[in-house]
Amino acid sequence: MSSEKSLGAFSDQAAAYVAQVTQLLANESPLDTAQRIARLTAAHEMWRGRRALNLNAAEGVMSRGARRLLASDLATRVSEGVPGDKLFPHALQNRYIDEIEATLIAIARQLFGAAHVEWRPLSTSMANAAVFSTLAQPGEVILVQPQDAGGNYSYNAAGFPPLIGLKVEPLPWTGSCFELDVEAAAQEIRRLRPRLIVIGGSNVMFPYPVADLRALADEVGAKLIYDAAHLGLLVATGVFQRPLEEGAHVMTISTHKIMGGAVGGMTLTNDAEIAAAISRTVFPPLLQTRDQNKYAATAYAFAEHLEFGAAHAAQIVANAQALGAAMLKAGFEVFGSERGFSRSHQVFVRDPAIAAAEFEERCQRAQILAARTARTAGVLGGKPGGVIRLSVQEITRQGLVEEDMPRVAQLIADAVRLRRSAAEIGEEIAQWMGSLGPLRFSFDDRFGLSP
Repeated sequence: MSSEKSLGAFSDQAAAYVAQVTQLLANESPLDTAQRIARLTAAHEMWRGRRALNLNAAEGVMSRGARRLLASDLATRVSEGVPGDKLFPHALQNRYIDEIEATLIAIARQLFGAAHVEWRPLSTSMANAAVFSTLAQPGEVILVQPQDAGGNYSYNAAGFPPLIGLKVEPLPWTGSCFELDVEAAAQEIRRLRPRLIVIGGSNVMFPYPVADLRALADEVGAKLIYDAAHLGLLVATGVFQRPLEEGAHVMTISTHKIMGGAVGGMTLTNDAEIAAAISRTVFPPLLQTRDQNKYAATAYAFAEHLEFGAAHAAQIVANAQALGAAMLKAGFEVFGSERGFSRSHQVFVRDPAIAAAEFEERCQRAQILAARTARTAGVLGGKPGGVIRLSVQEITRQGLVEEDMPRVAQLIADAVRLRRSAAEIGEEIAQWMGSLGPLRFSFDDRFGLSP
């Protein structure tokens, strides 16, 4: 994967594609264009929701009850400030919006054990940017989990920190399960005396040494930041770890992915001074208004976690471990097999006989949506090569359980090893996914909301 593509630059290939689509506009009326967009959206929904096996860790599925709130009148309404004391608009115009926002904040506090929640960032990347802008000054060092160890580029050198003059240095890491080397990290922390220490990120299998890193942070006056973008529900229910209780000064999360809400981010902390400073950075410097419909949908999704979250999280981890075992039995190399494969929703595998890019492509042709990692943590069996990340949060909510994971592994094996045609595998997946009922761990069945 080229750096240009991975960093989102508008490449020649992208420019040519947009030009091709633009040409469609010259040959159709505005009504034709609107209808084409509607058809594309419907086709996408049918494919992704009912005909594909989605193992993409960066996504999740939203309940029908939450999704219908995105189409409400709230989608076009604006609101500035904090609930109960808004700056704009004034008085009664916020009477419903304020209660929705306050409910979202209250549930987030309850789920994550956080006294203070900043609920407005548009993404975890924006939440991270707000934290860095608030807690560090130009020229200061931040010590971060590198991409090779599963970190996210939002806080690495390719992301936001250099834009505000921060010096990014990597935390030492070890092993093949995206682990941090605490002993080596201690030396670097004492040598560099960073302003921030940032852990968490994209590829995650096992809990991080939060308490150890907090003690080291205190030695040098640093703040410990935990990026839980991929881990929200597992953190909320304690099946992974509880970073704020273990010593993190600030935690950031995605409100989508495993949380099943609308796309967005949050910062959470128990430090009132830090919370106030972050909120001043978010509003108004980073944004003034935001989509109120997303607050409503996310609050609804979070309410479902109050009811079903513990069972949901436990099933996700059980499915991940079962999938790891099934992939190993199917002849793949699986990270962390000696440690139970994973304590999160993610499983990492590879086939030494095929490059990761080809592995991914063969899966996609068969309607199996799995992605190769941009980085790998070490090697398997002494052999370098790309690694595939499989994630079970979406199929878990669709109703799959441990007993279904061997079938998932077999479908992957058939696709990757070309044992059956991609069309045949895809049709089996479509029939399987199409036969599933209302989403589990949601209120959909209570309201008769079918997928």
